[in-house]
Amino acid sequence: LQSFAFYSFSERVADKAVASSTIADLLRKSVSDHLVADAPIGVFLSGGIDSGILFLLAAELKKQGLNSLSLYFNESEYSEKRYQDILLDQVNCQRHQYLLKEDAFLDALPQILQQMDQPSCDGINTWFISKYAKEQGLKAVLSGIGADELLGGYPSFNRLLPASLLQKAPDAALQMASRGGGRKLSRLSYLKLEGITGLYLFLRGQFSPNDIARQLDASEREVWQVLAAQPMLPAVDELAKGNQASWMETNMYMQNQLLRDADVMSMAHGIEIRVPFLDHRFRSYCHSIAADTKYSGTIGKGLLIDAFKKELPEPIWNRPKMGFAFPFREWFAGSEFVKEQLCAGDKKGGKNFDQFLKGGLHWSQLLSLMLVKSKTESKIAGAAA
Repeated sequence: LQSFAFYSFSERVADKAVASSTIADLLRKSVSDHLVADAPIGVFLSGGIDSGILFLLAAELKKQGLNSLSLYFNESEYSEKRYQDILLDQVNCQRHQYLLKEDAFLDALPQILQQMDQPSCDGINTWFISKYAKEQGLKAVLSGIGADELLGGYPSFNRLLPASLLQKAPDAALQMASRGGGRKLSRLSYLKLEGITGLYLFLRGQFSPNDIARQLDASEREVWQVLAAQPMLPAVDELAKGNQASWMETNMYMQNQLLRDADVMSMAHGIEIRVPFLDHRFRSYCHSIAADTKYSGTIGKGLLIDAFKKELPEPIWNRPKMGFAFPFREWFAGSEFVKEQLCAGDKKGGKNFDQFLKGGLHWSQLLSLMLVKSKTESKIAGAAA
C-alpha cells in the first residue's frame, strides 16, 4: 500500500465553463504527446464516450497513418458496432473492425487464462485488441482508461452516499441482512469494515466473506481475520462524496486491476498501452475542480461531454452506459473447456458450474474461480515436479 499514489483533491476551480474548456485543452495536448512514436500507432475504439473522444482527437492531430481497432459481436446486446460506425464515418483512417465469434474466443481462452496470471475479470478485451494490433504491425494503442475514475463515470459515484449511510448500521444488522440472498445483499457484511475499505468491498467485491469461506473450505471467522490484518487505508471522509468515489476507483480499482490487467494482457503481444486521460497535468487539473462542478448533471462524465460536445455525435454520449463486455455468460455456458476446467476432479467445481447455469453465479465469479483452480493446480504440479 505504501506504493500507491494517494492523489489529493481540492475545490479550486468552480466555474464550469472554465473547467470544461481547460479539460478540452489539456486532453488535446495529452493525446498529442501520446501520439509521438517512431512506429505505427492505433486507438482502441469501443464506441463509447472515452474512446470516441480519444479517437476524434487523434484523427484531428494525426493527419495520416492513424489506425482504429474495434471489436464487435454477433450478439447484438453486447455489440457496439453501430456506435463505432458513427465515429468511423466522421474520419478518414485505417479502420480495423474485428468480429469476435464464440469459437475464436473459446479457442484462445486457455492461453488467456495462462497469461492472465492471477484471478481477475478484466483484461480479456485488451488481450484481443492487442493481438489484432500486433497483426497490423502496430506497437502502441491509446486506451480510454482513467476517464471514468476521474470524472464520474461509474455507478459508485451515485451509490457511495447510500452505502456510507448503510455503513453506520449496527454490525449485527449488516451481518443479518447479508444473509438475505442475492449477490449485492451478500456483500452488506463488508460494511462492518470502517472507511473506504468496507465501502469498496461492498461496491466492488466479487464474493462475500461467507462465499470466500465456502470456496476455500475455511471458516468465515478466518476470512474476517485476514481482512482485519490488512493495512489501513487513509481516511477520506473529509472529501466530497464524488471525490471519495474518485479516490476509491483510482487508487483501488484502476491501479490494482485495470492498469495491471491492461499491462499484462497487452505485453502478452508486445503492445504498449498508452493512457492519455492519466497524463499528470490532466489528472491534477481534474482533482482541482470543485465536486459540485465536476459531477453536476444527470449524465455521468457530464463535464467531459460538455468539453467535446461539438466533436462528439449525440448518439455516442446520449445513451445508457454499456461498459465494454463480452457475451461471457452465453459463451461460458456452452463451453466444454470451461466445464472441464471447473469440474474435473472437483465436486465443488461442479456445483459452481451448475449454480452459474442457473443464474446464481455471475460470469466474473466463475472466471475468478477458474483462474484460482488453474493456478493452484499449476503450483501443485510444479511442486511435484
